[in-house]
Amino acid sequence: MRTLYLKNRANDHSATIIHDNFDQACYLLTGKWGLRNDALSLYTMQGQLLAELKQLSLGLMPKFAIYQNRQRIGTIGKSLGFVREFIYIHGLNWVIVGNAFTNHYRVFRNNHLVFTMEPEQNGLYCRITINQQADEPIAILIASVLNHWANKHATARKWQRSHGWRWNRNSLPQLGCCKTK
Repeated sequence: MRTLYLKNRANDHSATIIHDNFDQACYLLTGKWGLRNDALSLYTMQGQLLAELKQLSLGLMPKFAIYQNRQRIGTIGKSLGFVREFIYIHGLNWVIVGNAFTNHYRVFRNNHLVFTMEPEQNGLYCRITINQQADEPIAILIASVLNHWANKHATARKWQRSHGWRWNRNSLPQLGCCKTK
């Protein structure tokens, strides 16, 4: 079991270095998403491509194809879960259970834990604890997508707080055609 640290790169399109517990550089994550066929690529520190995540669709529920050794091994798509999320990764038979508001996730294969993800205290990094080294490249790519989706929720919450916007279901809309007291 090894713990890796992924920098929060919600609005960053630069390369990110993945570190371990001893602050040793382990992997290099590059790329971006947002348009169809955009990709995230994970490399060793020597420059060997290990895995890729390619965007297949856009919208509220984007889909991504997962590649390892240039072979497509699965797909992941965003679910419509609001508080608790349940995401199935087709091809890998992995199940993701977690919460996008707190950015805490657990990923299982059959009944075995593959990896966990949770934010660090400082908010700059996510801690990924992976049980088997062979799963590290795919786990890092999936964690980066989950982190991105969670940070979208956090950005929306910050905007709501800074603009004082709150939804009150008891209030009536003011249309201007009639007065309410």
